Amino acid sequence: MYPTINYVPKMGGESDQPPERQLVDLEKLEAGGYMRVVHHAGERGYHIKLVLNDEEAVSLFVWNDKVFRGENTLARSYGVIPIEEIEVDEEEGDRLVAEGSYELKDGVLTLRIEKSYDEGVKTGEFRYRLRLKGVKEYISKKHGHSLRPEYFLMVVR
Repeated sequence: MYPTINYVPKMGGESDQPPERQLVDLEKLEAGGYMRVVHHAGERGYHIKLVLNDEEAVSLFVWNDKVFRGENTLARSYGVIPIEEIEVDEEEGDRLVAEGSYELKDGVLTLRIEKSYDEGVKTGEFRYRLRLKGVKEYISKKHGHSLRPEYFLMVVR
């Protein structure tokens, strides 16, 4: 259904996502629509949730706010997730950071921050060329066997 990265896992184990949903190739995926940025309690960075359709989204994790300042950075894809996972659980300490729209086409991710709820995140448009750095494979307490593509996000001027 979605383009995938050709990667042969080196480890095994149970996972909460099949490999083809974890290894979605964002350089080849074409999508656009609503997006939101969420900070989950206990994490240093931000999850950028890109809505694909009424049932699914892609979650990109960034370790810092460089992506919202138009600077090169690194992102980790958590693959295709159920749409419910874009919701913010304030009781758990999560917070909504920003909302807007996005476009992913020809390996370029355009983020349009239209509403910001955090003084460190400015509204505006940010364009990045995605380049696959590699796939991190590990066992997560939360997700089990994890295959997480990491991308360099390089500013497009």
